[in-house]
Amino acid sequence: MRSRLTLVALLAVPLGCSPKAPTSGAVAPAAPAVTIVRPEKRAINRVIEQPGAIVPTEETRLFAKFPGFVKAIGLDSTKPGGDRRIDIGSRVTAGQLLAELAIPEVEQEAKQKAALVRQSEAEVDQAKKALVASDAGVASAHAQVAEAKAGMSRAQAMVDRWQSELTRISGLVQSGVIDSQTRDETTNQLKAAEAGRNEVAAKVTSAEAGVRKSQADKDKAVADVAAYEARLEVAKAEVGRLAALLGYARITAPYDGVVTHRAINTGDFLSTPGKEGMFSVARPDPVRVVVQVPEADAGLVSEGLPVKVIVQALRGPELTGTITRTSWSLEPGSRTLRAELDLPNKDGRLRPGMYVYARITAALPEAWAVPAAALGKVGDDPMIHLVEGGKAVRTLVQLLRGDGQFTQVTRHKKPGAAEWTDFTGSEVVATPAAALTDGQAIPAPSP
Repeated sequence: MRSRLTLVALLAVPLGCSPKAPTSGAVAPAAPAVTIVRPEKRAINRVIEQPGAIVPTEETRLFAKFPGFVKAIGLDSTKPGGDRRIDIGSRVTAGQLLAELAIPEVEQEAKQKAALVRQSEAEVDQAKKALVASDAGVASAHAQVAEAKAGMSRAQAMVDRWQSELTRISGLVQSGVIDSQTRDETTNQLKAAEAGRNEVAAKVTSAEAGVRKSQADKDKAVADVAAYEARLEVAKAEVGRLAALLGYARITAPYDGVVTHRAINTGDFLSTPGKEGMFSVARPDPVRVVVQVPEADAGLVSEGLPVKVIVQALRGPELTGTITRTSWSLEPGSRTLRAELDLPNKDGRLRPGMYVYARITAALPEAWAVPAAALGKVGDDPMIHLVEGGKAVRTLVQLLRGDGQFTQVTRHKKPGAAEWTDFTGSEVVATPAAALTDGQAIPAPSP
């Protein structure tokens, strides 16, 4: 199949009419030269040429979170003199101070919260000392209980002694050895011992109650320590919150970059965030090239496609890169696809806002193709001239895409036909279309 296509493709055949004797002395015009070709399978590189612009990879606008006064603007260490302030064009590093604000009410509140922290620390210390004292009180109460219980043992021993003595004396009285007065005295001694025992038992009960009270005091002291420590944590959290708020008073660079906008001066009062912000910082390396691809070509553009970029302002050689990212979806208004590529910019020559011209190359899969010159128009519809029976037959055609020299085609339809017919490569096409008319005789090429 390939060899047959090669044999019949692109046969340039100048054609003309056989000369006839003039009847009135005028010379008949020669028929236009045409070329007969057959469709052939071609993979076409579609070049999408669109203008674009350079934008920074990142550009951050910095705002004041709270109303305040501009206390100072940071120093630009890259400028000579040592007292130059940050301004447009200043190169800054990540974390570098750009401006410092004064927020008096927040500063005073921060001092108050710091004092509350010190007060809470003192309360925690006092509560811990009270806990130590309560521990000692518990130990003392336990010692008193032990002492009372020891006294209880002695008192019980005295009761037991006099009980035994009373039993012995009572036996002697019954036997008439001694008189009843001795028994009465012994009875009184027993009663006194029992009273002493009861007194000691009361002391034991009191000492045990003292233990419970001391333990309760200790538990309260423990709770007080926990409460004061919690209060201290709250106070420290408040100090941290105020410190975070005061951190907003320091406006710093988010990354290494260039200041592209400054809207404040020393002493300015910033009441609202505003739309412009205090500073704008842009990252200069790399930069992005943004190209808006029309809807007709949007489906061809994807990450990794090669791109050539001409920066007209630099008048240097074209730059090369690949598509880094696309928006995937089209802009509703313009119906264009946003395509971006990243370009290195260590020397800073590429500046945001510069106009560029980009050429994106997309490889199309193989399809039947004819020379671009073989295509014409019937109204708004594309057409070609097929050669049938030695004549040019104007035929409507459905197109894919072209590269300027060849255009891919899918189907064709003859005038009056109801259905489209797929190209097979066997068709004979006459070109250029602009030099042909429907029904024009196309003699067979000379052998």
